[in-house]
Amino acid sequence: MQVLKDEVRSRMANQALAEFREKGYEGASIRSIARKSNTSVGNIYKYFASKENLYEELIGSVYHRLTGYIRQFDQVELNEHAPIVFYRLVEEIMDIFNQSSTEISILLNQSKGSAYENCKSIFVDFATRIVTERMHYELGLNGRRLKDAFIIHLISYSLVESIAVIVRERRDGADVRRLILNMIDICYGDLANRVDSEAVPS
Repeated sequence: MQVLKDEVRSRMANQALAEFREKGYEGASIRSIARKSNTSVGNIYKYFASKENLYEELIGSVYHRLTGYIRQFDQVELNEHAPIVFYRLVEEIMDIFNQSSTEISILLNQSKGSAYENCKSIFVDFATRIVTERMHYELGLNGRRLKDAFIIHLISYSLVESIAVIVRERRDGADVRRLILNMIDICYGDLANRVDSEAVPS
């Protein structure tokens, strides 16, 4: 009996993902999800208390996994070993993209009206802070500093928007991973030698 219930729940979840991806959080309808799941609205509410609860379970869980790994960047000590740790964390985050590209596409592109509608700004702010700290460290080793840290915000904004497009347009997890890693390299590769910097006054 439990197996049957798990199958019903899984079918509802799959149809809900398709509905959220197509119509977004605001446009998605429990009635439509029920119809496509070959069940009743009342039956869906036996498994999920509300549309918000359904969205939280499907999309919020992925968001929290992502932010859990992202927060680990704050704990990395900036030294010559930091790039290795950063690379490991990026690989772990890429595994989430590989496994959950549909959920991340919904999170980044279809979250208006939900608790996560500002998630892109959160990701941009986080990337800006981490990369700015990294640039201060790398440039500081050579007695230099950023002329204008706003450029890091612009680069980070471009990266997050690019990731949103990638997960919206591409469905294959390995393809998503490849494209995102390419964009990270384009945006941040050898950045300390590409940004405008100036000598630190003595």
